Amino acid sequence: MTMTEGDEKMLGVNIPLGLPGSGRQRYAAAMTLYQAGTLSEAALEAYRICSPLDHQDPAPLLAVVAQGRRP
Repeated sequence: MTMTEGDEKMLGVNIPLGLPGSGRQRYAAAMTLYQAGTLSEAALEAYRICSPLDHQDPAPLLAVVAQGRRP
């Protein structure tokens, strides 16, 4: 199976927690998705907030975004 560019980008936001630099890598992948129009500004903000914290799971903030609120 061939991986699409979108699949590769999604893998970037799903990098395992705790790896050195992983928070910033997730944010960079999220920025790419945002620029492509496939991620909301609010979701991008959730990844930005978590970016300096490699162990911080962005899922709780993304749940807030899914409810229509800003993180």
